[in-house]
Formats: sequence, structure tokens, C-alpha cells
Amino acid sequence: MIRLPITQESAADVIPIFREGLKQSKVVAGEKVVIYADSFTNPVYSAAFMAAARDLGASAFVMTQPLINADASNSLGRANPQPLMIEVMKMADFVVDVSTGGMLYSSDHEAILATGTRILRVREPEDILLRLMPSELVRDRANRGVERYKSARTIRLTSADGTDLVMSKGDRPASNQYGMADAIGRWDHWGTGLVCTTVEEEAVEGVLVLSPGDILFPFERYVTEPLKIHFEKGLAHRLEGGREAVMLRTMLDDRGDEGARRLSHVGWGIEHRATWDTLSIRGWDNAGGVESRSCYGNVLMAIGENRDLGGKNPSRLHIDMAFRSTRLEIDGQPIVDCCKFLDKSVA
Repeated sequence: MIRLPITQESAADVIPIFREGLKQSKVVAGEKVVIYADSFTNPVYSAAFMAAARDLGASAFVMTQPLINADASNSLGRANPQPLMIEVMKMADFVVDVSTGGMLYSSDHEAILATGTRILRVREPEDILLRLMPSELVRDRANRGVERYKSARTIRLTSADGTDLVMSKGDRPASNQYGMADAIGRWDHWGTGLVCTTVEEEAVEGVLVLSPGDILFPFERYVTEPLKIHFEKGLAHRLEGGREAVMLRTMLDDRGDEGARRLSHVGWGIEHRATWDTLSIRGWDNAGGVESRSCYGNVLMAIGENRDLGGKNPSRLHIDMAFRSTRLEIDGQPIVDCCKFLDKSVA
């Protein structure tokens, strides 16, 4: 979201975009809106969201905290709201999270949502927010995907490069993102379109292969050679491959815990306007992460923390992976294969 140069004129451009995005999240007159920012947040975004909310008749203000603590101990990862800020957000009807790291996968985040506050995460550059404006079409597709997932018990991933991974969903809930925080206690991320579920953490067996061109987060890089992850009793116990395997292994060893090696969530992208290559050509302004996760028909999965999605894994890490050439089946029935929907009920 950090784009330079920043000018007063750019705020005039984005206020109408932000106003429409807030309308899609059902921000209305009389609501209390808080914009949560930090010292590295694009100031145009903070000011423009405040203006957009006030245009809709809401009471709005910005809260800004330092990104880097006085003792420089902040790892610059997830946002770490100060206690008073958390209490203020609990009293709000709606929070726009434009912080650098975002609050997702934190206990503070869950506590705020539990009060009924809606939270909309926004980090993409303005032209991408405009192109991926929340839509009823994507919302409908997201809800149909959740319905399809409800009765699922077993999920299987396969690919021509050797993926064969079987997971037990059990009675875990399914969830979705469609860019609108339009219901009490809902979190969403503008620009995202996906359906996912957590799985029983110890019931994952087989091999997962990231093929060249797949994306490994949080490095935000396209894989250059096959990376094999071997799962046994839910644990990723062996990684094979080239430099991406070395990078992932090092991260897990140095910053992870046992939970970081367990599967977090699995599902598919539903955003037909998202493009796979944005991450490669727009890295200079932190763009593309939302899109590559959401591309229509891709398979998205993650290892690590998943409590925000109904899981039971409180790991310190959460690592997303996006796949272009993978097949996902539910109880033996194909849903997507190589970015094509085979189940038309969720297409």
C-alpha cells in the first residue's frame, strides 16, 4: 500500500472508490467507524477512508500507532494494537484495518470480532481495489462454495507433478472471503475471493508438490523447481527441492513451531477478475498477494495458524501456498482441476 509520491490530489481520486467499498460492506449513517493505521500506513488511505465514511453519514476517526516500538523489538509482522486501541475497536461498528501487517491470526482480532464489530482489511493499491471492487457475483459464488463444503468429510489434492494428499475435514466449518465485511462480527479482505476450510490437524497424509509457477508465501515468489512436502500424521516432516525448499525449511526451523508444520486450511479461488502474474509485475508497491490467492479455479492452502477459521492450531506462523495445476476433490467428486471448475454448482 506504500506508494510514492503521495499527494493531496490522490486522496480526491480514492475517496469515491473507498466510499463504494464501504457501501458494499453496509456502512450506513449513524455507525461508528474506526480506521486503524500505523506510522507506515499510506496517510492518503487513512484520510480518504475517514472522509468516505463521513460521506455515508458515519462517525469516523483514525487511530495511528507506531509500527516500530521504541525498543525496536517489533518483528514488523502482524499488527500489535495497543490495549486501549483494542477496547476502542470493540466499541466500533466497523473497523477499516489499513495497518502494515494486519490483525488476522491474532487473539486481539478474535476478541474484537466477538463483540460484533465488522473488520475490513485493506492493503492493495487503489487501481487494484477499483478493479476488484466487491461484487454480488463473487459473494454469491463464495456462499455457494461454503454450502458445497458443508457436507464434505474427505478432501484430496492431486497433480501431474506428484501431489497426492488426503485430508479429513470432519465437522470443521467452511468459510469464505468476498471483500465485504457485511455481517455482524465478520472479517474480510477487499480484493479477496476464496472458499476454504480447516481440516483435522493430525489427519493429513501424503505428498504435496509445488510446481514451477506456483506461489509460496510469505516470500511472495513463484516457485522455480518442484518443492515436495511429505506429510505423515498431519505433520510436514520432510521437504525436498531447491532454493524455495531451503527458504521454507529455514523459516520453519528458525521461526516456527510444530504447529507451523501442520496443514491450516485448503480451498479454491473464485475471483474471475484476479490475475496470476500481478505479484511478479507489481511487487514494487506491495500488490498482487490478494489476487494470486484468489484467482478463479486455483487451489489455495496453508500451513500453520488457523484458529480464525475454526481450526485448533495456535502456531506462530501462517504460510499460504497457491497452486495453478492441482486438482481438488471432495469425497471423491472433483471441484477444480488446473484452474477449471468441474463442479458447476460452485463455478
